[in-house]
Amino acid sequence: MRGKRILAICLVLGVVALAVALLPGSAAEAQVGGRHIVYNLFATDGYYEFADNGAVPGSESATYVYGFIGGRAGEPLTYQTSYCTGDGVTRTCAPSTNVTLADAPQPAAGPITGLETQLAGNAQIPAPIIYAAQGDVVEIRLKNLGVNANPFAPNDPHSVHLHGLDVDAANDGVPETSVGAVPANLCTNGKTAPAGTSCADLGETPEASAGNVIVYMFSPEFPGTYMYHCHQEADIHVNMGMFGALVVYDPTDPAYLAGFDGAGNPIPGGGPGQNLGGNLYGFQYDKDYVMLLGEFDIRGHADEEGTYAPGGLVPPNSWDPDPYNWANYEPQYWFVNGLSFPNTIHADFPSGYSYADWQAAHPGYDPLITGSVGAPAPLGSGYMNAAWGTPGEKVLIRVINMGFETQPMHMHGYHGKVIGSDQRAWDWANSPGNMSAKKPKAPTQFGEGLEKNTLTIGSGETYDWLVDFGQQSFSSFYPDGTGGLQGTFPGGTQSCIDASGNPVSPNDPACDQAAFWEGDTYIKGPEVTGLFNGIVGGQSQYFPFHNHDDYKATNNGVYPGGMFTFLVPTP
Repeated sequence: MRGKRILAICLVLGVVALAVALLPGSAAEAQVGGRHIVYNLFATDGYYEFADNGAVPGSESATYVYGFIGGRAGEPLTYQTSYCTGDGVTRTCAPSTNVTLADAPQPAAGPITGLETQLAGNAQIPAPIIYAAQGDVVEIRLKNLGVNANPFAPNDPHSVHLHGLDVDAANDGVPETSVGAVPANLCTNGKTAPAGTSCADLGETPEASAGNVIVYMFSPEFPGTYMYHCHQEADIHVNMGMFGALVVYDPTDPAYLAGFDGAGNPIPGGGPGQNLGGNLYGFQYDKDYVMLLGEFDIRGHADEEGTYAPGGLVPPNSWDPDPYNWANYEPQYWFVNGLSFPNTIHADFPSGYSYADWQAAHPGYDPLITGSVGAPAPLGSGYMNAAWGTPGEKVLIRVINMGFETQPMHMHGYHGKVIGSDQRAWDWANSPGNMSAKKPKAPTQFGEGLEKNTLTIGSGETYDWLVDFGQQSFSSFYPDGTGGLQGTFPGGTQSCIDASGNPVSPNDPACDQAAFWEGDTYIKGPEVTGLFNGIVGGQSQYFPFHNHDDYKATNNGVYPGGMFTFLVPTP
């Protein structure tokens, strides 16, 4: 078992690194600044359903994953239960349900106890967003609950790597210099105690250091968009789902301050992630969205589960031991914030998937990006509106690529401005209008910098992409009385295409032969059409925002799917 291969490293480094992390005079704690924030995280496993599967009782299409579950201490925690559990022979599957706890449990060293038993086997993808501000002291408490949804999978140590943050080696989550958490249910001789049992039930004793709690501490120096992920066997564990976003705000931003009361205590359910606006690299924005990109090669997932066979996938009752070669990596699924189209657009399905339930369990990860084309509510000094000369909301899209492939993300209808990448401002791009004393000039719509409608994002990169929704005038679509939709766009009246690709009227029966509308907006099909009486009351436009490698906008080869969502301008 791979866990046994690296267990020695964890045992040697565990005590030393944990002691260093907790020392009052440690380097991490010495970086004092704002508030002290605690996040409680648990590493575990689970099963995940993609948009083309459907979570139905008896389903065998769920994908085995690793992930994190937890949240900020002092706040309620809502999570989704795993779609399936396994016993080493077969799966038992049922639609997921939401569970809410009054507070995110604090990890306790030793065996899985108390509320930890509820969390075991319910990995969330992506992991919860960690929010902080410059000068905060952030503490991440990690406990590894091990494999529970499938106790016969490799029971490996896990860690938290703070990707992009400047931290000391002991707090960086890299096995060679830091430490990982040994599974709480790992017994001697490499055996795993299934959920609800103990090593004693197996006639074994817990492995040394099993059930340890690793504490990572850091104080971010720069605002920006970061990520975190497991660095134990990172090539496997990241693709298995162990990743999440980490957002660092300016400490004066409304989005950050709303999370605390006058005494500096966290407000349950408040604060960052509520799209309250802020300032990044000198640019004001009204909303911010996390767009975390990733992909899965489910053959590797089947290998971890024990169901992989060379040449394809086999039913769970085979439990074939043949290994999958990760050098043959070739994903079948691509997603935005853990969702593939059409789940990305708030679409519900009769099979039991509820977007409202998913969003409650994954706050801050909404992949459908909305903004007003009209004047937003006053924010700060308002200099940005004056410099840009447009009235619409300024929407910051924090793009993170946690996949292994390069992702060209393309938006229709808008040109965003890149204001930073990899947690640093693009200095040459960050002179809004005439604000630079070195280069006085008349204000322009985007100031200096790189204006793009397609952003090519490499593996492990982040970009801060600012979009002015005032670039477009607003025009609404409305029912035409025949079950179709009519309306106008900046480019004129939208048309439909027939099966041969020729434009036809939306009222033409031939329109029904086409999968989607031609032009800037896709509005054909039940998943999309249902939106018009949804989030914006039928008063919106829809601009595709998708991966420009067309095969990545599929679900296991079927278009449309994958990395596909919309920009939605509203009045």
